[in-house]
Amino acid sequence: MFMVKISIVSESYNKLLRRKDVQMLVDYDGATPKRAELLKLIAEHLKVSEDRIAIIKMVNLFGQHRVSVHCHVYDSVDDMKKYEREYVLKRQGVEVSGKTS
Repeated sequence: MFMVKISIVSESYNKLLRRKDVQMLVDYDGATPKRAELLKLIAEHLKVSEDRIAIIKMVNLFGQHRVSVHCHVYDSVDDMKKYEREYVLKRQGVEVSGKTS
């Protein structure tokens, strides 16, 4: 694997949706990490399971080995499936049931 440093820029809790909104910067060596790799690293850093995290946006900062990441950390998997947008769930390979496409 490669060297990674994660720093949290902002973190706030949304009581209505029962989730934590997290903005972070991820410094890395080598190639840009894939979404699945980032999901695993973020889960380890925040000490939560991967199936409760939804990565909303990843922006590679120009000329730097740094990615800006916006993610939602839900209190439960059911809350994530209920409130998160369908395309975000599909992007992470989460089974979407009960929603029409």
